[in-house]
Amino acid sequence: MPSNASDNWDSLREKIIGLGERSVHKSYYPELQQQIAELKRFKALLDQSNDAIFLLEMPSCLIADVNKSALDQLGYTQSEILNMSINDFIIPWEVNQMEKIFSDLMENRGTPDRRNVITTFLKSSLEEIPAEISISLVEFGNNFYVVMVARDITERMEAERALMQSEEKYRALFEYSPDFIILITPDGEIIDINKSTKSFINLFREDLIGKSILELGVLSEEDIRDFIEIGQELMNGEFVEPFEFKVIDINGQICWMEAHLSLLEKSRGDTSIQVILHNITKRKTYEKQIKQSLNEKEVLLKEIHHRVKNNLQIISSLLNLQSRYIEDENARGVFKESQNRIKSMALIHEKLYQSEDLTKIDFAEYIRSLTFHLFRSYSIDQSAVKLSINFEGVLFDIDTSIPCGLIINELISNSLKYAFPDGRKGKISVDLQLDQEKCVLTISDDGVGFPEGLDFQNTETLGLRLVNILVSQINGVIALDKCDGTSFKIEFTKLAYKERI
Repeated sequence: MPSNASDNWDSLREKIIGLGERSVHKSYYPELQQQIAELKRFKALLDQSNDAIFLLEMPSCLIADVNKSALDQLGYTQSEILNMSINDFIIPWEVNQMEKIFSDLMENRGTPDRRNVITTFLKSSLEEIPAEISISLVEFGNNFYVVMVARDITERMEAERALMQSEEKYRALFEYSPDFIILITPDGEIIDINKSTKSFINLFREDLIGKSILELGVLSEEDIRDFIEIGQELMNGEFVEPFEFKVIDINGQICWMEAHLSLLEKSRGDTSIQVILHNITKRKTYEKQIKQSLNEKEVLLKEIHHRVKNNLQIISSLLNLQSRYIEDENARGVFKESQNRIKSMALIHEKLYQSEDLTKIDFAEYIRSLTFHLFRSYSIDQSAVKLSINFEGVLFDIDTSIPCGLIINELISNSLKYAFPDGRKGKISVDLQLDQEKCVLTISDDGVGFPEGLDFQNTETLGLRLVNILVSQINGVIALDKCDGTSFKIEFTKLAYKERI
């Protein structure tokens, strides 16, 4: 620094601590100590600041003083930076801008003025630091200085760039999305639309901005009411499921739309609603065709079940006719048992074509129909032998119903034939317990009991052999309890329905 500048700076420091041009006498020592302490506190305060602070001599723009943050950020020592020009730290193409600001401040000195500008500093390593600078002019005695407070805005600039890139990506997605996207205020006023929406409505964006979305003439009155209600739910913080509605296109054709509504909240607190409309007209057409095809197949499947039932009924009737020509009672009994087995299967198909769900039947209702037929077949007085079905609301598919129906047919037939001889009264019970997929089926009677010495799992009788085969078919386990009559317990797991190709 030149000698006159050095003298001025010494004078400035003396003025700051309140001594002026007076000599330091002992009488001023306490005051001097106080002023020095205050100056140190002020200097420490400046050094603690995260902002870089510069004191520049005017009009030379030489650095007279800096705080510690300025040294750390620029990578210089105190001795290196003093007497350097501030222009040495500004990227070349922004030097003219800074000199213009300094010149304006000097021309308008005497008038309070503060300038804010964004520029780029160069570190000693030539690395760039974007900074937001506050510049003001101060006067000490007859000398003018500029105080510059510079804040590193690298992170802010990076955040702004990331935000800008994000907004550019969003804008690209917004504009070129094949879906119709509309931004509206909470009151329904259109803020913006994308190109797909413009093409669909056949109006310019400028003609739509500011209009209510309900005034576009594409919604029915009912859909308008629903739209308003859903918008209110969204504004109340409720989650809104996608919903479907009809609109009329520019050709007067009805189109189906699936709407997705979401809230967009900006940093300044503004809220808008983003409406994304997906044209699902083709999907609706396909759904209609699929439903129509499904209905046709359901009708066809019902007809198949009906015909299977009728064919089984014909077989049963033929067996009945044939049995009339058989004089041997045992042979006639075999025919009757075969008829009952066929009837148990025919009932399954009858219940299926009568059911709305063509894959499952109400098993309790099926058992009632089956046992009603068996009581009639064996001419059993239902006032003498009571039937108790102790479950409701169980649905079985055909793969489980047929073997279980045949098992019940055989065991109840045995009870009706052998458990209640000579008009003995009693009770037959059918119980079914479910624990998730595990089933326990119990068929019991309080009749004379199962014959001693007869192994039901190793017998020549067709009925019990058939029961064991069917239990194996459903991967079950069967057990016999001879206490208080006869009770068969069958544990099995519901079979998974096998899809037909």
